[in-house]
Amino acid sequence: MAAEADGLLKRALVPILLPEKCYDQLFVQWDLLHVPCLKIVLSKGLGLGIVAGSLLVKLPQVFKILGAKSAEGLSLQSVVLELVALTGTMAYSITNNFPFRPTFIPSNS
Repeated sequence: MAAEADGLLKRALVPILLPEKCYDQLFVQWDLLHVPCLKIVLSKGLGLGIVAGSLLVKLPQVFKILGAKSAEGLSLQSVVLELVALTGTMAYSITNNFPFRPTFIPSNS
């Protein structure tokens, strides 16, 4: 039973939050103060939190528009300005070869 729970925990955490070597370091060897692994967990956790927070900020507006079946009162200028800002950030990131891959999708490497 414990091995099954451990396998489930490992399948959930390894592709999302930490590499397998850090899983072993933190959960098998119980070295909870291993600084390189803590940095990885903190970085990925904050990244996921920022993405989730950004999504949650927009959901009430989307639900209100869907419920009213109208976007009346929505400022076209603000939507265009937000789109320009996001496009600029994306272009900058692509130009500088910053990797963007959702952390919940495991890479092939």
